[in-house]
Amino acid sequence: MTVRQTRALKTKAKLVAAAEKLINEKGFDAVQIIDITREAGVGKGTFYTYFNKKEDVVGEIAHSKFEAVHDYSSAGNKDVCGRITAFLTGSMELIRDFGLRMAQQWVKEVVDPDDPDGVRKLEYDRRVIRGMLEKAAESGELKKKTPAEEIAGRITAHYYGIVFCWALTDGETDPVADIGDFCRDMLAGYLKQYQKSKK
Repeated sequence: MTVRQTRALKTKAKLVAAAEKLINEKGFDAVQIIDITREAGVGKGTFYTYFNKKEDVVGEIAHSKFEAVHDYSSAGNKDVCGRITAFLTGSMELIRDFGLRMAQQWVKEVVDPDDPDGVRKLEYDRRVIRGMLEKAAESGELKKKTPAEEIAGRITAHYYGIVFCWALTDGETDPVADIGDFCRDMLAGYLKQYQKSKK
């Protein structure tokens, strides 16, 4: 890596750290781009070298947090249903903590066919859940022919339906309670037919 690339990574990291600090202190809506650049000690124009809008820097913050949820949910002795439940619940708690305004902004972006960034989180979630299912099939917890891609698609459809309902009803629902209900009432049913019978 060149000196210039290293410097660019450090500058981007400073912007992300500044945004996270300010958003935690004041809330997303109260923080302006000029506040972030001032906190990071860089010029306002520098922000636009790395991000197009304020929501983009939040996406950068969120990515590392979702990775931490993934790591946590994959650890321990939980069965595959428990691991997926931990991932979905932890992820939904993060989404709720980021706030309704961010969820509404994300919903706008994800349905825009001209914005390829909008589907990154969906693809990430599908990949994580598919990976959990594939590992369970490889280890013998699920049948070898478990259709991991299909099941991951069904699960993420429910997960995103909950996020969308929360955003579109202006927060009338509780997304964490709703994903908990889904995991308790439906997820086990999805997986039951693919579990190996215990002898």
